[in-house]
Amino acid sequence: MKELDYVYFTIYHHYSQRSYFPDSQAVRLKSMYLLSLSAGGWILFLQTLILRFVKNAWFTSQGDAMIFALSVYTVITLLFHRIFIVNEHDQKIFNKYANAWNTNPNKRRDLFIALFVAAIPYIAMVVLKVVVAQRS
Repeated sequence: MKELDYVYFTIYHHYSQRSYFPDSQAVRLKSMYLLSLSAGGWILFLQTLILRFVKNAWFTSQGDAMIFALSVYTVITLLFHRIFIVNEHDQKIFNKYANAWNTNPNKRRDLFIALFVAAIPYIAMVVLKVVVAQRS
């Protein structure tokens, strides 16, 4: 859980540095949505791997796949909204890491890693789709 907190802090700090109002609700929501998109992407990627390689099946229609993806994103977003925004867990995370961030020499690297981890499932799903399409 510590790693997730630090990833969230890195994203939150990046958005707060780019905003005129660093403590605004918009900064908190952007950070929460990026983290929920990443978590939803990981869930959908794992689901894709299970369907493709374990069950050897796909959704019967694109509509069913879209409804499933939207439901995953909606549930994750509502859950993260409750945790980070309503319960103000994001402020606890920010206060926990704020002092250490000023002395961190690897700020840009940590931001790159956080954004790369958020993008990995989407890149992997595209690569998987291209590989499967070439085999067909």
